[in-house]
Amino acid sequence: MQTAWQHWTYDIARRISTVLGTHVEPTEIVTPPDPTLGDFAFGCFRLAKEQKKSPMVLAQEIAKLFEIKGSDIAQVKATGPYVNFILSVGASVRRVIKEAEEMGKEYGASEDGQKKRLLLECYNPNTHKEIHVGHLRHLVMGVAFTRLLRHAGWDVVAMSYHGDVGAHVAKVIWYLVKHSGFSLEDLTMEQATTLLAKVSSADRTGAYLGGIYTKATTLLAEDEDLQKEISFVQKQLEAHEPAWEHIWKETRQWSLDEMKVIFYELEIKIDRQYFESEVYERGLQMVDDLLQRKVAKISEGAVVVDLEEKKLGIFLIRKSDGTSLYATKDLALAELKDAEYPSWARGIIVTDTRQMFYFKQLFEILRRMGSDKPLEHVGYEFLTLKDGAMSSRKGNIVTYADFRDALVDYSKQEILSRHPEWSEDKVDRVAWAIAVAGLKFGILKQDSDKIYTFDLQQALSFDGATGPYCQYAATRLGSILKKSGHVIDTNESLTESFDHATEKALALSLAVLPERVAVAARELRPSIIAQWCLETAQRINEFYRDVSVLDSTEDLLEGRLRLAAVARQVLGQGLELLGIPLPEEM
Repeated sequence: MQTAWQHWTYDIARRISTVLGTHVEPTEIVTPPDPTLGDFAFGCFRLAKEQKKSPMVLAQEIAKLFEIKGSDIAQVKATGPYVNFILSVGASVRRVIKEAEEMGKEYGASEDGQKKRLLLECYNPNTHKEIHVGHLRHLVMGVAFTRLLRHAGWDVVAMSYHGDVGAHVAKVIWYLVKHSGFSLEDLTMEQATTLLAKVSSADRTGAYLGGIYTKATTLLAEDEDLQKEISFVQKQLEAHEPAWEHIWKETRQWSLDEMKVIFYELEIKIDRQYFESEVYERGLQMVDDLLQRKVAKISEGAVVVDLEEKKLGIFLIRKSDGTSLYATKDLALAELKDAEYPSWARGIIVTDTRQMFYFKQLFEILRRMGSDKPLEHVGYEFLTLKDGAMSSRKGNIVTYADFRDALVDYSKQEILSRHPEWSEDKVDRVAWAIAVAGLKFGILKQDSDKIYTFDLQQALSFDGATGPYCQYAATRLGSILKKSGHVIDTNESLTESFDHATEKALALSLAVLPERVAVAARELRPSIIAQWCLETAQRINEFYRDVSVLDSTEDLLEGRLRLAAVARQVLGQGLELLGIPLPEEM
């Protein structure tokens, strides 16, 4: 189905082509930087050069000869080298209302992805650590990427990949055993069970294990000889020694249980959950195979791949003590993905920007191993708080749970100051919606390649460039619809009487969403949708301020209520693409 925006740009391009007897592309029809000039514009530079005319002269010719009959265009005028087109208020508003009503939840969707399968690995917190504020950027981005890409026609498989083995896990389990008084060399199953039983139910969390990781890291920094004990523990875990594996499985489950709750709260839905523990053994086998094929070589006891000819340095794929690395496991993960999803057409991995070079190395090795499918790495910069950056190693982190509670508590205070009469349940529901909007919108309104410092009070404000500001604009429309008492019938013909500039401005803002979705999905930039939400919220507030909907005559009342309904619907869909809920009241 052709969107309203496509209809206008295609129609204008076709009519200019008819006037000039040459072809004009719809992509040459743009929006003027100053909306007072018009709704669309065509620059005459290319055609003027071809026809050996002045662009200003050609613009005058086009404006004079352009035929508006049978179109949504009310006026055509030349301004310098541009031809500007002004849409009819009534025609443009009616077209957008009908399209939004007909498309419903599919409004704004495109077919760019052509239903091709896309593997999106975007949720990667490790077990045996707490989920903290520093994780939130990639978790929130993952939700937005998934929804945007699906709305753009891709068959997205959302994946998570968790580090549940390796050095950080060995450090945690080493500390637990060593500080329980048991021997590392002679650990028994009975001792492992006793050790676990001493941990209270309240402490069986990622936060507790993260605290232990920080303590272990501190001790290791003070005494480098202890690293030998970590290597011993890691080898026991990789050898599946029963007592060690029992501790690992139990502590891993504490993290996974906590992670499941957090993912539910953030509306993260995973289609395939991968773990390093299911691929590291195969990864070690693949390293041996690369040695045999002379793709890899031994250097000082470790196994490396020389990528110097590609200016990618030396890539370490197995440590000198024979244990695995991230790269070891990533090779096997790539193989497993291929086996489970053989028809995938595009692969995206989302991690922080520090790993950009690593993934260039990894993708080069996969190409040397025969992979010919397109792989992309999307990096993101840190999310920090006003107090500065955080580090699990140093222990100066703010957990997700503490941060979430601070957001919700602040939201509750703001709601109660406005609505002291609301029930506790209602306050809780709306406070959660506002907290989510403040968090997610604050993260997504800025492109991921910039460090983002989160300001709680600013993010939760009902004024300014915030998620709650967008939510509030939509709830204002809901209030109008509720007060009207009308039941909207979308089968009724729409009024011819739309006459207010803010009605058209709002309709045009809604009409551009499909174009914005396509670009945001193509460039993996949710900030484009966040900016659209802000612009649309502003148009809604202008409409609310300037048009007295409920005082309109009967015919115009019905039309304006339908415009209010689709505006609320479409803004809600834009927010939903970012993972942001829309409360009924605020």
